Amino acid sequence: MISIKDLNQHVKNNQWISMASVDLIEARRLIPSGCEHVDERRVIRHKLTKSLRNDREQWWVTKAKEMEKAAAIGNTRQLFKLIKETGVKKSSVSETISEKDGTLISSQSRRLERWAEHFKEQFSWPSATLKLPTISRQPEWKVHLGPLTLIEVEKAIANPRRGKASVSDGLSLEVFKDGGPTLTTRLTDILTKFWELDIIPSDWCRSLIVSVYKKGSKSSCDNHKGISLTNIVSKILASIIIKRLTATRDLQIRENQAGFRPGRGFIGQITTIRQVLEHRHIFRRPTIVVFLDLKAAFDSVDCEVLRQCLSLKGLPQKNIKLAKALYSNTISRVRAYGELSSELVTSSGVRQGFPLSPFLFNFIVDILLEITLSSSDFSGIDLLPGDTLIDLEYADDIVLFDEDSDTMQNLLTVINSNASIFGMRFPPM
Repeated sequence: MISIKDLNQHVKNNQWISMASVDLIEARRLIPSGCEHVDERRVIRHKLTKSLRNDREQWWVTKAKEMEKAAAIGNTRQLFKLIKETGVKKSSVSETISEKDGTLISSQSRRLERWAEHFKEQFSWPSATLKLPTISRQPEWKVHLGPLTLIEVEKAIANPRRGKASVSDGLSLEVFKDGGPTLTTRLTDILTKFWELDIIPSDWCRSLIVSVYKKGSKSSCDNHKGISLTNIVSKILASIIIKRLTATRDLQIRENQAGFRPGRGFIGQITTIRQVLEHRHIFRRPTIVVFLDLKAAFDSVDCEVLRQCLSLKGLPQKNIKLAKALYSNTISRVRAYGELSSELVTSSGVRQGFPLSPFLFNFIVDILLEITLSSSDFSGIDLLPGDTLIDLEYADDIVLFDEDSDTMQNLLTVINSNASIFGMRFPPM
């Protein structure tokens, strides 16, 4: 007989197979061997083929109806999920993970440990050894620092889309979206108390890390990045902080930066690069373009240097204290293969997947470029009389322009040295 475990696994892997077909498969297996049972096997095989064909057709009919329903109501998330389910099933985590020396790991428990080791190293970079150079301090921002309001909390709950992954506390975004006025009012009171005290509950500093493949060999942990799934309430607070600061920040941020800014994006930057190259080609001007990408940029930022940068840029001390609380004493567990690793404490970086992280990271890139471009006379390239272009950024992706190779090499040396001030580095080129 087929065991319950094998049957459940079979049905899970082939969701379109009905129990009637499973019974026929079992009946065929129980037919004794021998030529005297040939006719019996032929009859069962014919019934099974017909049953499987009907099962498959019925499965497709059901899926098609579900897709049509999702498309009719404009639920694109559900539509693409259904389309994805009809294709080849791919594991969310690589099953062929190797040790640092390249040896493949066969034990699943060891693979989970390897992921934990990798992310422990990834989020525990050495502290920056170089001091931040003297730069002008901006006056403190004139932003609203009063108690949180009910309207702010309601908007912070309403803006994110449904279907976001929940963490180990079991509270999904839908709980707050459907909780009604009573829950929202109570949540506003709780968040206001923490806002006034400049403290954060320890549970809000816990997260689950899931790996996302980037490029290269899937067996190497270095070719995956970690996304942190954090507490929903902490995300609501972070969204309110960003909302209060965004207007002032947009007046101060370098125009060359397009990452994580409303109305800006990488398509605009790509278009700019293309038009610049076309313009330079028409006038037959030499153009050197270098593309840089910081290694593990979000994960390697020195948190103490980040706080200094926020203070220099004029961020209110209340917001700096709350940011420090949200990123201090961070405890994480890696989720892979349906299991959780042991806890690991992280000491560097701003967690990818947390709303406040991109906002804070842009401060680092801004100051990195300001220090670099002010330390030497880099002229960049001419576009129009009196109009030059030296750099463009999209988050941690940096593009540098110049006409002279020696000048560009000098620029690369300076920016590579300055990156270490913030605990970051560029990969070998």
